[in-house]
Amino acid sequence: MVTVIVQHEVKDFTAWKKVFDADEPNRSRAGVKTAGLYTSVKNPNDVTVILEAPSTESVTAMMSRPEMEETMKSAGVISAPVASILNKV
Repeated sequence: MVTVIVQHEVKDFTAWKKVFDADEPNRSRAGVKTAGLYTSVKNPNDVTVILEAPSTESVTAMMSRPEMEETMKSAGVISAPVASILNKV
C-alpha cells in the first residue's frame, strides 16, 4: 500500500469537485481510494488530494490514462500537479 499526495490549483473548486467525483469509478478500478481532500486556508482553489493505492504501479497506470489530461483540463486544473508517492514507515 502506498499513499499519494497530489496538489494543484484549479479555476473553481466546486466545478473541479464535480469532475473529481465523476472520475471515482476510474480510481476504484485502479484500487485507489480517496483518503482525504483539502483546500488551502489562503486559497480555496488550491487543492490537495490524499489517495491510498495498492502499489506505485497502480497509481502510475491510473495517472497515465490517455484521457487523464482531458479530464484534468475539463476540471479546470490550472497548475501542473505535484504528486508524491509515499511508503508508510
